[in-house]
Amino acid sequence: MKKFLTTVFLLGILFLLYTYRNPIIRFVMIHFIYQDSLEIQPSNSFMRQQDWMYVQKTDQFYPNNQQDILNLFYTALDGGWSEVTFYCEEKYPNCMEDVKTLTKNSTTLSNINNFVVTYNAYNRIYVDINSFGRVNIQFERLYTEEQKKQIALKVSELYDELITDTMSDREKIKVVHDYIIEHTVYDQEHAAKYTNNEEFTISTSNTAYGPLFTGKAVCGGYTDAMALFLDKMGIPNYKISSQKHIWNLVYVGGEWKHLDLTWDDPVVNNGTINTLQHNFFLISTEELEKEDLTEHTFDKTIYQEAK
Repeated sequence: MKKFLTTVFLLGILFLLYTYRNPIIRFVMIHFIYQDSLEIQPSNSFMRQQDWMYVQKTDQFYPNNQQDILNLFYTALDGGWSEVTFYCEEKYPNCMEDVKTLTKNSTTLSNINNFVVTYNAYNRIYVDINSFGRVNIQFERLYTEEQKKQIALKVSELYDELITDTMSDREKIKVVHDYIIEHTVYDQEHAAKYTNNEEFTISTSNTAYGPLFTGKAVCGGYTDAMALFLDKMGIPNYKISSQKHIWNLVYVGGEWKHLDLTWDDPVVNNGTINTLQHNFFLISTEELEKEDLTEHTFDKTIYQEAK
């Protein structure tokens, strides 16, 4: 009888193990196999300790909702991590599907990228999701390490040349705004490839390298270069993008203001004449919308500081 009861007990255990094998495997994976990879990585020296209304820094590697996933992406990107691993638990059944949807949505990823410090912006993202809920995201950065060194040195040299301690924040922003425009022309040839739906690749004109070294840029280049100076000034800022354009949002004088160097550097005579304007220099959202609604219409549920 005792032997029979033992056999029944063991069969019961085996039945339970088989019935609940997936939850058991997931528990072992998350609490033992994957535990070492679910941790905050050291951030690089460029990271900003900054939270925004749309995304915030997090140490939550077991997301409970879509916002947690957005925050994980932002934390890893802004920290300059090479990758981030997190785990989708059963209590959030749509987690893996939400991750797939997010990583296929270039607009959402670009919006997150706009809150990231310029040097840590991504160029491409690679995603691996397994059947046990493990999500691994790897990042290819927009700026190489060599470019970062060159640009950082150039920004420091120009900052010391252009900025004095007696200047107000507004004066500091203006002198950099004017310098970039006076030393840069809009890269019409590169922009035309995007406009004409030709094969489009990232060039130096899309980055801060263009305005600072080649003297050519499109809106991404103007915006990145200005953002680097704003960070060096210690002025809160991020980038705002619409479907066709990108520019800076700056916190100055206790208010959030728009700053668009691209539109303050209009193309004249096929780019042979460099023109400096201040129509889009530290203006409110109301003023921005009066100036232009063709390329400056942005999602206010994302860029909430600009409301």
